[in-house]
Amino acid sequence: MRPEDAEPAPAPRARVRLRRGRERPIAEGHPWVFSGAVEREEGPEGAALAAVEAFDGRVLGVGLYSPEGRIRVRLLGRAADLAVDAAFFRARLERALELRRALVPSDCEGYRLVNAEGDGLPGWTVDRFGPVLVSQITAAGLERLRATAYGALAALAPEAAILHLGDLAARRGEGLPAADETVRGEVPAEVAFRENGLSVIAELGGGQKTGWYCDQRENRRRCAELAGGRRVLDLFAHSGGFALNALARGAASAHLVESSPRLASLAARLLAANGLDDGRARVEIANAFEWLREPGEGADLVVVDPPPLARRRADAERAARAYKDVNRLALGRLAPGGYLMTFSCSAAIDARLFRQILFAAAAEAEVALQLLEPLGAAPDHPVDVAHLEGEYLKGWLARSAGPR
Repeated sequence: MRPEDAEPAPAPRARVRLRRGRERPIAEGHPWVFSGAVEREEGPEGAALAAVEAFDGRVLGVGLYSPEGRIRVRLLGRAADLAVDAAFFRARLERALELRRALVPSDCEGYRLVNAEGDGLPGWTVDRFGPVLVSQITAAGLERLRATAYGALAALAPEAAILHLGDLAARRGEGLPAADETVRGEVPAEVAFRENGLSVIAELGGGQKTGWYCDQRENRRRCAELAGGRRVLDLFAHSGGFALNALARGAASAHLVESSPRLASLAARLLAANGLDDGRARVEIANAFEWLREPGEGADLVVVDPPPLARRRADAERAARAYKDVNRLALGRLAPGGYLMTFSCSAAIDARLFRQILFAAAAEAEVALQLLEPLGAAPDHPVDVAHLEGEYLKGWLARSAGPR
């Protein structure tokens, strides 16, 4: 019998009873039970799963249990007798793969295969980069079931290597081990794959997120559609994904600003690998906030895609000021009639607040800004309609109508 076929004994379950009147979000579909909603809990030490009960004892569902976490339970289903076994994980993974087959373009070998709550597998994300799957498990209950989960994943993609990333803040918050591990096969330091017809590279283990930002794939494609003949400014460029797409579709020039020398070097490698090192691109190592405060030339298409500036709700006010400042400064570089693509991937900055930030930035920059279309994560990042927290990436395509 192969290891992935082995079925461990049923996982022990805890019982989590909610305080009076706290069952409504769960009954309406929200997948999280917060610690502040819990009246009492009991069960065996090391329980991976918990049955969630209303104050009157009614079972509301079964989910992954984190006895020390702020999110105490992440629900997997509503049935009291839900079996969370190999068949369960296999069915959820097959459903996720079927969706990607329907949505991911044929010229893309990199995509999100599992998007946590959006795919009914909370605490688990899996990105595929060509022949490698990169997995992040961030819930204590799922960590206790990882042999079963990874067995199902291995069966779903028998040809793929699997890398488990452990050095994550979310794992440390759950008291989980921080080491990266190769679950199966051989995992290289980096892997090349195709996205939007271009050759790109995911840094496995040593990069940001899972090695490449799959969530921006369709926004990079949209950038390319607007780029023909335009001067492009790619701020917080990372390894140059937006600039690569813009240059491939005929941008007149692209100026990439990235603070990491390692990522700037990778961007230069990707420009060369795609035959785009033809004199139109310039890669500059600089802090984008500081760089924008210096005098500089204008651009016809500006991309503002900073890393998370607010990882907690407590940081939201400070982050809002930073987002306003960077967008105000970016608008100062945008030529009248030019396009702005601006993003926030901070979960603590919701879509309404981000729009208010753009209003304040445009007012201070004295620019008449037209909002053209909202932007978000690519469709291989589905969001459960009841789980607002899953909608972390938000953005706008906007146009400068000139001075206000």
